[in-house]
Amino acid sequence: MRGGGCGDGRTGLYARRRRNGARIRAHDWSSSPLGAPLHWPAPLQVTLGLCLQSSFPTAIYWGADHILLYNDAWSAIPGPRHPAALGRPARQVWPDIWDVIAPQMRDVYEQGIGFSATEQMLPMQRHGRAEETYWDYSFTPIRGEGGAVRGIFNQGREVTDRVLQSRRDRLLAELDDGLRQAATEEAALDAALALIGTGFGVARAGFAEIEEDGDGAIVRRCWTAGTLPLSGRFAAGAFGSASSAALRGGAVLRIENVADLAGADGHAARLWRDLDIAALLAAPVMTDRGYAGAIFLHSPVPRRWFDHDADLLRLAAGRLWRDLARTRAQARLRDSEQRHRLIFEQATDIMFTATLDGVITAANPAAGAALGLPAAGLAGRPLSDFLAPGEGRRAWARLRPRRRDRDEPGTPSRHDVGVTGADGRAMRWAVSSTVTLGDDRTPIGLHMIARDVTAERAFEERQRLLIDELNHRVKNSLALVQALARHSLRPGRDHEQALADFQARLAALAAAHDLLTREQWEGATLAELVRRATGPVAPGSNRLRAAGPHAELTPKAAVAVVMALHELSTNAVKYGALSLPDGRIDIGWRLDGQRLLLDWRELGGPPVARPSSRGFGIRMIERALASDLAARVRIDFDPAGLICTIDAPVAPNLRMI
Repeated sequence: MRGGGCGDGRTGLYARRRRNGARIRAHDWSSSPLGAPLHWPAPLQVTLGLCLQSSFPTAIYWGADHILLYNDAWSAIPGPRHPAALGRPARQVWPDIWDVIAPQMRDVYEQGIGFSATEQMLPMQRHGRAEETYWDYSFTPIRGEGGAVRGIFNQGREVTDRVLQSRRDRLLAELDDGLRQAATEEAALDAALALIGTGFGVARAGFAEIEEDGDGAIVRRCWTAGTLPLSGRFAAGAFGSASSAALRGGAVLRIENVADLAGADGHAARLWRDLDIAALLAAPVMTDRGYAGAIFLHSPVPRRWFDHDADLLRLAAGRLWRDLARTRAQARLRDSEQRHRLIFEQATDIMFTATLDGVITAANPAAGAALGLPAAGLAGRPLSDFLAPGEGRRAWARLRPRRRDRDEPGTPSRHDVGVTGADGRAMRWAVSSTVTLGDDRTPIGLHMIARDVTAERAFEERQRLLIDELNHRVKNSLALVQALARHSLRPGRDHEQALADFQARLAALAAAHDLLTREQWEGATLAELVRRATGPVAPGSNRLRAAGPHAELTPKAAVAVVMALHELSTNAVKYGALSLPDGRIDIGWRLDGQRLLLDWRELGGPPVARPSSRGFGIRMIERALASDLAARVRIDFDPAGLICTIDAPVAPNLRMI
């Protein structure tokens, strides 16, 4: 490095390719403990070269002051501290996390072994606010020439989003499970609040519901850990008018230290003190009618609440409210056994109840209709009687949900199952199976809901096959068009003639595709293909005669034959029989054992001479037919007229009728 920079080239080579390399060259190192880069120790220069070259976030902390050097990929890690962080001691760069990383660095220096951390929480100050961040990183010792540890090689990346998303997903999944398994509203609230309180690490978590007149709130349930429970009714604004207004407006209420609140009324302050509340977080439940309730979290000590805390609590509040609405609806349904029976009888979904051993105890009419038996006649029969051959024990194992303990019925088991009706008809059912619990929370049976998805699965399979076939055809067509363009528009040809040839070949290809599309891509008759390919050069005349038995070609063979006939027709117009008024062409085909023979004969044209070189048309005929039909092609330049014979196997190209 020139001008006080890296002089041996080991670092300078990389530095010139990277922005941070340029910053290192331009940095004033005169007051740094490192001194001029020209005199940096060889281990530092070599390691810095690796650092600057790496595309992974990499940094070096060197010397007793941990002077910081880093590459471009690492620049985003310090946020607004970059680029000022370059060349500064780590303690000055990271005052907010120094108490965490300093002991880790010290151990690397003293013990001479590396250190790695996974999902390490680092409370950083970034962009003007505190953030709870998580990192995967490693510290690797860099040894000097004498063997002592002189520096640390640091690689890492931020995984905050991953950690928070995982935490959020886990809590919400557990919340969904707890709510789904709860049989009553009280059980749902208890399960949800215990999960939320434990997940957030607070002393109290509760749910309060706003009275219909809006004058107060009733604490429905409250979970605590080492503090007094909260219950009963509280007047509107009991915890402060500003707090109440924020929640009514739909905002998540965040108070990190109630002692910092200016102007708090005396009643609210006494409540906070009496209930041992130093910090609180509350997320409102908003419905189409407005503010309906809130989940609240209380901490006995001041606490910083982050944005992700507020977002997660809002999500949890919404899910809890939705489940409460569901639970209340289910409770109303349970009040009337008759109504439940009507729903069971009139449902269009297939419904079963069964013993834990899989013997049907009840089935609704939809189940009987699907299986071709009276619903009442299904009771007492094993479910395995209707499982498709080969499903048997494996399907039953999938349908029977697993229970984790006495108080949890287990998550529903959802699977596609093969089913056979009484008439032998094979079906696919999408089945959701759940354990039924008795009043004492012990399992007493199973209930299943199913839909016949036979047609849906068949449609999905047809769609998959159609898409695969379409992809295959598009690729083949594009390859053919590419070949036509490459040879038709090759250098050295007259531009207008080359363009005309290319357009004519595309028209022939389009004609073949039009015909195949009309026949739904199942094939096309050879007679129709001959007519489509030769019609443009001799429309409505008797100069072209075609005869042969009925034969259908596969789509692939049809395209190849059309393109070959087009090339022969074009050649006949330009140089062959159709270039003279009395010239004509005879096309005939016949079956000879397991082979199809097609003859093209030109008569009455100018004398034919063998060309000095084989043009694109002849090469395309020979190669395309050989590739797509496995055909043998013979072209005879008879002076009386060109003769082309195509000899192709019947299978798999043709179907003779």
